[in-house]
Amino acid sequence: MPGTCHARPRRRRRLRGSLLPAFVLLTALVVGGVVLVTSLPSVDLTGRRIPWIALEAYRTAASEARSTIDNCDIDWTVLAALGKVESDHGRVNGPRTIAPDGTVSPPIIGPALDGTHGTQAIHDTDRGRLDGDPVWDHAVGPMQFIPTTWRELRRDGNGDGVKDPNNLFDAALTAAAHLCLREPGDYADTTQLRRALLAYNSSERYADDVLGWVERYRTVPPDEIALPTP
Repeated sequence: MPGTCHARPRRRRRLRGSLLPAFVLLTALVVGGVVLVTSLPSVDLTGRRIPWIALEAYRTAASEARSTIDNCDIDWTVLAALGKVESDHGRVNGPRTIAPDGTVSPPIIGPALDGTHGTQAIHDTDRGRLDGDPVWDHAVGPMQFIPTTWRELRRDGNGDGVKDPNNLFDAALTAAAHLCLREPGDYADTTQLRRALLAYNSSERYADDVLGWVERYRTVPPDEIALPTP
């Protein structure tokens, strides 16, 4: 059964910002509350480096998940792999910046989920509060949550009292909650992790891409993962 969340006080973390490059998002498909980027090429072995703040967000979220969500033992590499596939760690359609608190700006707003270009049709569910569109929903943030899923699972990952889908700390912890509450299991086991990823997004290709990045982040030396701080 999904674990029960327990709140505990947390301190806001002070991190250094960085200016991020960009790449192009084309077509998206919503499955299980998140957006699948259908135009992503095969996993790029050279694009392994992660902005320092994003890496801190993934590691912090993994630690927070273990202490705030029952039976949620998740490695940071899983969250990093999700962040890579969903938004290239907040750099999609840039240029974008990551503030010291982990907030990505400008906000990442996916295409309108209006049933065209391979998307599922989802009429507006939040009066455009998160995505600015009162007609159709859009996936939002570096982990690309649709508004209904964000409203259900949202977490405050940096302890600032705000739950923001465009904040890497909040989005990463919410992604951990999605995996652990929707499909709990032993994520050290690839079969069980795949099952959780398919609950996150029911595409075999998506699961393959995320698992590929998990393996790379687990095997790359630490000094070859994080982009240096400016």
